[in-house]
Amino acid sequence: MRLAPLALLPLALWLCGAAPSPKDADLSARPSAGHPAVGDTDCSACHTPDGWLPVSFPHDRTGFPLEGRHLGVSCKSCHQTNVFRDPIPRACSACHQDPHLGRLGQRCQDCHDATSFATPDFGPEAHRRTSFPLTGRHAVLACEECHGDRRDRGFNRPNSQCVGCHQSDQASASGGNAALDHGAPGFPTDCRPCHSTWRFVPAFFPDHQACYNIRSGPHAGIRCLDCHTTVPPVSVGQPLTCSTDTANCLRCHSNVGSAHANVPGYAPVNRKCYECHRSAP
Repeated sequence: MRLAPLALLPLALWLCGAAPSPKDADLSARPSAGHPAVGDTDCSACHTPDGWLPVSFPHDRTGFPLEGRHLGVSCKSCHQTNVFRDPIPRACSACHQDPHLGRLGQRCQDCHDATSFATPDFGPEAHRRTSFPLTGRHAVLACEECHGDRRDRGFNRPNSQCVGCHQSDQASASGGNAALDHGAPGFPTDCRPCHSTWRFVPAFFPDHQACYNIRSGPHAGIRCLDCHTTVPPVSVGQPLTCSTDTANCLRCHSNVGSAHANVPGYAPVNRKCYECHRSAP
């Protein structure tokens, strides 16, 4: 078997001493141009014997776990010097321009996650930390219903007074056709004492408890005109009186004579009912 001359060249060079012997080879680690030589390099912290790529580093141990879109960001996008021991800012504003121009603070994570800025996560539970917790139907309203400047990402504080949004409701509850004239001079515009955030009807008049219990029992939730022939005028700012003479108990309780046969002073008169029955039995 004949060998090509070039095949014998490495052997000839070694025999002649022109090639370095294995014991003279420089086996020290040579960091690539992308990794500055800073102390010892433990390649296994990021790489595997299968190849340099893909890089896998347990970023959770740094206190800044990579989630969502951050998982696909290259290392150099954040570690621009490639010296991974150098501290880098962790605030969102260090990498992301603030479209709110600082008006909502620097805690982006209160409304957004690492998946997308386009789908904010600021629901009713987060809104409880504000001065206006969302309850009832308020919790299912779109943000634009109250924050008209959402398109411009302003989220200025809206008017938290009920009448600021419910002017048409107040107008329909005002005047002679309303069961209770909400447009009377001095009538309060805070709906919350009498109405819930789910609906305006049925309403509840809390001062009524001092006269007759309608919060619980068989009369709970009853409408005003189911008991009263007319709704007495409310004198705002004046002490409430229970002597309205408009309650009509006998409208529903007309056949009670036999139950009162032995009750002294009984008479089928509305006022008599109230004198004995300040609350449902």
